[in-house]
Amino acid sequence: VCVHLLSPLSLQNPNFASPNLSALIETTNLAPVHLSRPVNLSISRPARANLAHFASSSSPSHAGARIRRLNCKALKDSGEETESALDASGGGGGGGGGGGGGGDDGEVEEQGGILPDWLNVTPDDAKTVFAALAISLAFRSFVAEPRYIPSLSMYPTFDVGDRIVAEKVSYYFRKPCANDIVIFKSPPVLQEVGYTDDDVFIKRVVAKAGDVVEVRGGKLFVNGVQRNEGFIMEPPSYAMTPIRVPENSVFVMGDNRNNSYDSHVWGPLPAKNIIGRSIFRYWPPNRIGGTVLETGCAVDKQETISLSEPKIQPEASPQ
Repeated sequence: VCVHLLSPLSLQNPNFASPNLSALIETTNLAPVHLSRPVNLSISRPARANLAHFASSSSPSHAGARIRRLNCKALKDSGEETESALDASGGGGGGGGGGGGGGDDGEVEEQGGILPDWLNVTPDDAKTVFAALAISLAFRSFVAEPRYIPSLSMYPTFDVGDRIVAEKVSYYFRKPCANDIVIFKSPPVLQEVGYTDDDVFIKRVVAKAGDVVEVRGGKLFVNGVQRNEGFIMEPPSYAMTPIRVPENSVFVMGDNRNNSYDSHVWGPLPAKNIIGRSIFRYWPPNRIGGTVLETGCAVDKQETISLSEPKIQPEASPQ
């Protein structure tokens, strides 16, 4: 409860009107009242009030006494003393400030966790990441995968550093045919001379199971028919006696015929070692395009040729 200083005339005359509040004079501070025990303030009649004892440095001497800003002490019901300041010109601002302070007290400071925000993974996030990884692995294992060309054995079709996409779907429905460019794991005959199952090669299929392959006079013959190969680097400078391709195998050669470690050295390739078929080159940008010949699979007339198939011994080669 705060005690207000009233003019004597206002106590005697209920109809007394307070002077203009806008005209304020100097501030007068009241001396604090120290009470040895709580004072019980009560209102006996609506028109009157029992006022606590107060002291003033000056008293109003006439009816036009101005209202001065007071500093007073009041008592809460609990007996604790609080200070309150009444200011006719700034009371509203103080109240607003108090309201703002109360709003600050009501704010709850958010504390960060031990891990950064990007590591706080929800169950939904975990499901999304798991699904993306599963789809990526499935796509690479069963649909297609990118590959890097490390050598010149397929030049000029592929250069060192070219990147291609090899698809794996076609061979679920058909067997490899001549002119397909395939990537494959090293066959057993190469693993005997130091290659591993992780080594992957890229060559062109020139003959399929049952075909007879021969190289003579710088030309490739399949089933006795000369192949027209405009995609090779240069005519082969070696000769190869006729070889019949066994079942479930293909005969592969590099387009750079004189610098390719292929079937003319180590023999036919088991079809089960084929990973996929090259269909698209996506790097470098100036050579982006498909890698499948427009003519499709080469078809050769079958001829009856009597062969004594020689055993081909593998030899080391950097290609």
